Amino acid sequence: MCVLTAFSSCKKNPPEEPVPPAPFTRYTHDILLQSSTLKASIKYSVYLPENYVQDSTKNYSVVYLLHGYGDDNNSWNGEWMRVSSIINYLENNSLEPMIYVMPQGFNTYYVNRYTGTYNYMDMFVNELVPHIDKTLRTIADREHRAVVGYSMGGYGALILPSKHPEIFSVSVPLSMSFRTDRQYMTESSSGWNNQWGYIFGGQGEVGYARLTEYYKQHNPFYFFTTESASSFAKVKYFFSCGDDEEQLLIANDTLNVQMRALGIYHEFRVKDGAHTSEYWRNATSEALPFIQDCFNGVEYKKEENITIDTKVLTSKEIDIDGCDVGIYFPDGYDSSVASNPIYYFYHEPESGFLAKSVSLLSEAVNSSKCVLIACNTQEMAENSISISSLSEKVEKEFKCTDERVGLGCLEGGKLLYEATGAESRPFKAAFLLEASLDADIASPAQDVFYYFSLSDESRYFHGADALYQKCKYSGLNYQYRVYNGIESANSILYGLQEMIPSIKEQTK
Repeated sequence: MCVLTAFSSCKKNPPEEPVPPAPFTRYTHDILLQSSTLKASIKYSVYLPENYVQDSTKNYSVVYLLHGYGDDNNSWNGEWMRVSSIINYLENNSLEPMIYVMPQGFNTYYVNRYTGTYNYMDMFVNELVPHIDKTLRTIADREHRAVVGYSMGGYGALILPSKHPEIFSVSVPLSMSFRTDRQYMTESSSGWNNQWGYIFGGQGEVGYARLTEYYKQHNPFYFFTTESASSFAKVKYFFSCGDDEEQLLIANDTLNVQMRALGIYHEFRVKDGAHTSEYWRNATSEALPFIQDCFNGVEYKKEENITIDTKVLTSKEIDIDGCDVGIYFPDGYDSSVASNPIYYFYHEPESGFLAKSVSLLSEAVNSSKCVLIACNTQEMAENSISISSLSEKVEKEFKCTDERVGLGCLEGGKLLYEATGAESRPFKAAFLLEASLDADIASPAQDVFYYFSLSDESRYFHGADALYQKCKYSGLNYQYRVYNGIESANSILYGLQEMIPSIKEQTK
């Protein structure tokens, strides 16, 4: 019998409503991993594929994203980097879904401390990677793991796959923070002690004493050698660094030269930019499709495709000492009025190349009202015509200012570079495409703007590095580019297209 009171009832309680599942969140931050190696917990963040829950039987490749010095595991998807927006955009344009893991790296440079007291690299490969494979639906093999990082994280993205190719197959350092021996030996005491000395040893030391054996074991200039080169064939490297970096491009470009000389496969990019999130975002947009190709066993594209709209400029040919020189005029050209600087283009005689080049240059010619003088370098050589004598005779035909802008590819680029430092008829700017320079080039002229670019498989990488370092250490005005490509007419045209805005800037 039921006793009724004001506080109870004999009625049965209604069945409990089922608890709805928590909404799926692609980005989860500050997940904790308790590390027995570090005797502490570390945080990591994860960005999952959009259909991770729906495709409950599908496993995914993993990309580890490493942050820079002073940042943390949330920096990759924070206010400045916003990597989720890059991923979403690329996924809408054929990038396959992948799992992105962003660990807390502290200021470790992602290696074990030389004292053995804080073995971060051991934690990463022995605890973090297995933990991710256990808790998420990953493709748990090296062929489907990549490491990307910026600044300090760029060094981590190099060192982890290089020291553990059994774990990772792809390495993508962006603006990698490391130095040449010369730079490390002359680093300020506070910079060396606080950022590197306490990790690699040599705290409190100066000069050569800083270059400890532990440092050398973790410096690519020492572990990328003739004897070891073949052991890195399993890792696919992709480097990118801005030409406005204060110090880092010196080491990155020098490393590119060393790896090219050793035959260690890698993609290398130098673009306009500094040590900024904007640069790293743009570089990431190029790097992720590269990673996808590596995961799928697909050869990455050798060069960029270029489409050229045919544009015709009024032109004529004149003979100068047996050399046919093409003269191209801007729209509405008035021969009675002095033009802006003349463009000189020293080109190779490959079929169809000149017409395509002129089409690309037509916009700059018309906007600056310049006359374009196209000179075949082969004919110049056969008839022993110098740049100085040719320009003197050409300019008798046209009214012009005293400013000249030169463009040259391959041997023409070399002739132009030599002319900037020696000719009595000066150039305001020199644009060099795949210039056939070597490492012992003369110093650049102080009052010339240099823009030099080449494909990342060009044979002239020694000369480009030498010119970059001379410009950098001399404080000259320059732009330096290395783009995806081979030494071909198509790649040179791509490089020319990329430099058009700077050409126009020089002749406004």
